[in-house]
Amino acid sequence: MSYQFELALRWYIAAFDGTNNISPAKFKSRFDNLYHKDFTFIAKDGMTLTREQVYEREASKLANGWTKVTLIHFRKIGLDCIDVKLGLVNGKEERTIRAVTTITARQAVTSKEIDESPASNHFILTPTSAVMAAKCANAVYKWKEFGTFQTNM
Repeated sequence: MSYQFELALRWYIAAFDGTNNISPAKFKSRFDNLYHKDFTFIAKDGMTLTREQVYEREASKLANGWTKVTLIHFRKIGLDCIDVKLGLVNGKEERTIRAVTTITARQAVTSKEIDESPASNHFILTPTSAVMAAKCANAVYKWKEFGTFQTNM
């Protein structure tokens, strides 16, 4: 299942190539292929975004036409749990975003952003422990998902 998700992610990222040469309908189609209808994104500051809010944010980045996204790493770290790190270049600003994503039905259903800033890593290894915490949350989510069906075969 992670293979189909990786293909959808790479196809989605291809839209952010620094030009605005994709139609809004094609972008919406790629977004729909990547994100589940119940998708939620938890930012590193604790703010939770719904699927619609994420779409508006991503569509505005695409409309700028000068946002470029590259995939830095894509690692499977658990049962339908993926650690993704993206590089964003927006004009002169460069930054990275790392998120642990739970997938279901070949789509992202939850993503938790990992704070990798030096300020948050002063005393403990926050990125590593945050990734592990997100991985545990993924296991709990999957356990609940398995329990919703009469048979899991």
